[in-house]
Order: sequence, then C-alpha cells, then structure tokens
Amino acid sequence: MRKITLEPYQTKVRTTEGEKEVKYGIKESFVEILFNPGLKLGGMALLKQNELAEKIMRSDGDVLLEEEEYQRIRTAIETVEGLGKNDVEFVRRILEAKEVGVQEK
Repeated sequence: MRKITLEPYQTKVRTTEGEKEVKYGIKESFVEILFNPGLKLGGMALLKQNELAEKIMRSDGDVLLEEEEYQRIRTAIETVEGLGKNDVEFVRRILEAKEVGVQEK
C-alpha cells in the first residue's frame, strides 16, 4: 500500500492587492486530476475514479491506497498538463508516496 498525506499546505497566489498566502486544496486537486479529460475515461473507468475520489475526500490526515489505486493516481498526475509552482508539493507527495506494510488485526 501507499500512504499519501492529505494535510493542506500554504502556497502563494497573486491577487490585485499583491501576493497572498492560501491553503492549497489538496483533496480538491486529487479530484481534479482523477477526472482530467486527458485520461479519456470510459464508463467503467469513470465509476472507479469516482470511488477513489470519494475515498480521498472521506480521508483525514493521510490516505492509504492499494497499489492499483496509486497507479491510477500516478497515471493521472503524469497525464495532466499545466501544473505550476504551487503544485510542486502536491506532485511530490504523489510521486514520492511511501510504501507501507499493512497487517490484519
């Protein structure tokens, strides 16, 4: 399994008043990349992506992903175009996600 931290982080955005620090919406960003048009999702793939998006939105702190789920997120982040400096930490959390062992209780 892979573990990804979902805690928001601070990033800077430019406004009409100058630069401002805001929380990066990491969960919302996951949803955006999972449904990126570049993935060309069909019906079944769309439903699977939706299940994964809902799992992420329900999670607090960290999310544990099965390897298949993680690979879908990796494919999405490598497909999406137009990422910027504010997305660096988001991409790092995905591409450098730690493998964790899980044991039954």
